[in-house]
Formats: sequence, C-alpha cells, structure tokens
Amino acid sequence: MTTTAGKRLLITGSTGFVGFHVVTALSDTELEVRALVRASSDVRHLQSLGIECVQAELWDADALRRAAADADIVLHLAALTRARSEAAFRAVNVEGTRRLVDAVRAGPAKRLVYLSTLAAVGPARDGRPVRPEDEPRPLTAYGRSKLDGERVCLDAGDGLRVVVLRPPAVYGPRDRDLLTFFRLARRGVLPVPTGPERRIQMIYAGDLAEAVVRAALAERAEGIYHTAEPRAYRWRALVEMVADAVGRPGRTVLVPAALVRTAGILTDAVSGVTRRPSIFGRDKARELLAPGWLCETDAARVDLDFVARTPLQEGLRETASWYRAYGWLG
Repeated sequence: MTTTAGKRLLITGSTGFVGFHVVTALSDTELEVRALVRASSDVRHLQSLGIECVQAELWDADALRRAAADADIVLHLAALTRARSEAAFRAVNVEGTRRLVDAVRAGPAKRLVYLSTLAAVGPARDGRPVRPEDEPRPLTAYGRSKLDGERVCLDAGDGLRVVVLRPPAVYGPRDRDLLTFFRLARRGVLPVPTGPERRIQMIYAGDLAEAVVRAALAERAEGIYHTAEPRAYRWRALVEMVADAVGRPGRTVLVPAALVRTAGILTDAVSGVTRRPSIFGRDKARELLAPGWLCETDAARVDLDFVARTPLQEGLRETASWYRAYGWLG
C-alpha cells in the first residue's frame, strides 16, 4: 500500500449507500478527502468526519474540473441505479462519467477508481464464475450503462492508472434494495423463484469499502477486479439466512418464473404512469432468474491484497440488527 500522508482524494457518490461506508473507511487513512455532492445531498455524515464538501453535478464540466484540479486520486462511486429508460441510465452512468474523466485528465490525478457492478459483465456461464477478461454479456440497461462507463474510464490513458471494481449484490446497514426480503422474512415468507438451482455471491458493504480503499492505494492495482465473498450460496440458503437474521422461522414460497416476469412487466407499467422508477421491473426480474451470479476473485486477492472477510450469515445478522435499531423492519 502506498503512503497516504499529504495525498488528496476526490470522491463522488459519497452520500449513497456504498459511499457512506467508503468515507467511513477513508477516515482511518491520512488522505485529505474532498466529496463531490449535490445541492440536495444530506452531508451530515461527511461533516461529522471533517470531509470537505464541494457542490457539483456530473453534467457541470467546469465545476468538475475545479473539484479535480488538485486531486491525486479520484473515486467515482456516483451512479444512477434506478431509471425508467436506458437513456436516463446512460445520461449519468456514461456521459456523466465521461465528463468526470475529462476533468480528471485535466488535473494531476494519477489514479481513478471506478465502482462498477457484476451486472456489467453478466451472470455465470454454464455454472462457471465470470472472470474479468470474459466477454461482457449484460442483461439489463443498468448493466450496459455501467459497462460503457467502464470503457470510458479504461480508455482514459495519458498516464492515468484506472481500477474498475465489479461487486455483485451489495448488502449491509443502510441498504434499501434487499430490505424487501427482510420485511417478507419478518412476515414468515421466504420467496424462492422456481427453475434450476441458482447460486450467488454477495459482498457486505463494509468489505466493499475496504476493497475501494485498497484499489485507491495498492501499488499493483490496475484493470478490472471482481470483489465478492469467495463463497457462493444457494438462493434457498440465502432466504433462510435472512429469516434467521430477523429471528422468525419462515415458510418457503416457490414463485413461478413466469409470475416473476409478469410482476416485472406490471411494475414497469405502473412506473410509466407514476413516472417514478422502481426497485423492481423487467430488468430486475431478468437478474433474479439468471442462472447464477458467480465471479472469480483471485485477481483482487493478489493485486489488492483483498479478501471479503464477512460471511453472509454474519453480515445479514448485522444488517438486520441495524434495520431493527433504526425502525426499518416495521
């Protein structure tokens, strides 16, 4: 790991779910951290850590150049994860990333870390974990937009060392995407899609935050890395662990794949009427019904000296405990 004293770091997406955990991890370093925030962002956590906040939008090229003018390292975590159209995803995840990269190239930064997603490369191939060098086959508009964001970063050149991290599903305190499963388990319902047995890898938010910091500082870090708990779990085992985490024995409910697809179509239709993006939809149904989300993590272990340390059952219990403490489980 390189020395951090005197180095300046710019981070986007610091007020999001993963960003919260990353800035907390950064507080244990000697880096001088500056956070790019929106005018509407809740910056209380950043202020409590003494982090400088600079207001700027990803469409404001001039503001981005000013923010990156003296940064040695840039962490790009900001992304649109829900949208009603592919164009909306691309406006932020591709064009916004392009403007940020242009700003970074105009400054002194030597390293750019881009937080991508396993959705950019797609699910397992015939039961085999995907590798960083595999041809990407994203299933969703979000995955395609993040893949193109990766390409924008990797094509930056000009002496800029680029690190791309591809985590699978991220969970932990403050996560809202998996909250629905916890609430269902609290009611004694454990949904499992029908079809072939699916295996997945996941990563606890605190572990991912460690991976991001290591990607920013590790001497050998460059290129694409998959960051996940190495162990894979069956879908049924996952929902049973969620039930254990909330302290409520549940009944497994087999949900026909056709019903999952239909629910995605109907949710998208409602979203079209309300003009509000939803967590669920046709694309999310495709991800849920994919044959498995497995990835090779050896490169991260070698180059970043990173191995996700939190077993799924322990992480789910920590998450449920946080949900209860903050009244999220109802």
